[in-house]
Amino acid sequence: MNVTGIGIDAVEIERFKKALDQWGENFLKKIFTQKELEYAGTKKSYSMHMAGKFAAKEAVKKTLPNGAEIGLNWSDIEILNGEDGKPYACLHGRAASLMKKFNLSRVYVSISHTEKLAIANAIGVKNDA
Repeated sequence: MNVTGIGIDAVEIERFKKALDQWGENFLKKIFTQKELEYAGTKKSYSMHMAGKFAAKEAVKKTLPNGAEIGLNWSDIEILNGEDGKPYACLHGRAASLMKKFNLSRVYVSISHTEKLAIANAIGVKNDA
């Protein structure tokens, strides 16, 4: 397994809350998929959770070769959670095309929060056969 890229991003939770207050549902629907929104609805600290998902999307974008340079739709990068609660990246559209083009097998994601900050990192890997 070879690491092909690493990305990290941090989001101030208060800033994210302000954007959510200002743009509401339109903001959420532009950035997040229905599955992401449904899962977040089960969380006590909605804004903190969604700020973490946003940071993870940015980290994944930075992980992909050329991902930070080309326009990806926010919905191209979906951050879901397994039954164990661990986040994982599911790539669609142009993001999936980049994965295929560069022969990536997976993008690993990790998210953490404090009261003030949500941070995420992502690591892209490919398997050499």
